[in-house]
Amino acid sequence: MHENVWEWTADWYGSYSTASVIDPGGSASGTLRVHRGGAWIRDGTSQRSARRFYEFPSPRFYNLGFRVGFQKQ
Repeated sequence: MHENVWEWTADWYGSYSTASVIDPGGSASGTLRVHRGGAWIRDGTSQRSARRFYEFPSPRFYNLGFRVGFQKQ
């Protein structure tokens, strides 16, 4: 996920569980979407897939994109 732009995720922004979890899912609903991965415009502390940012899903930004993915069935 370390690319030129941040990438939208399918997660809604919300608090994580306090329990230890691998690959935690986001909230079931919300108004803010999570994006991750880092963009060329920010410093190195923001260039981590573990770092999550959030934004309303409607505006467009020059440093925010998405990655097409699928699950094999």
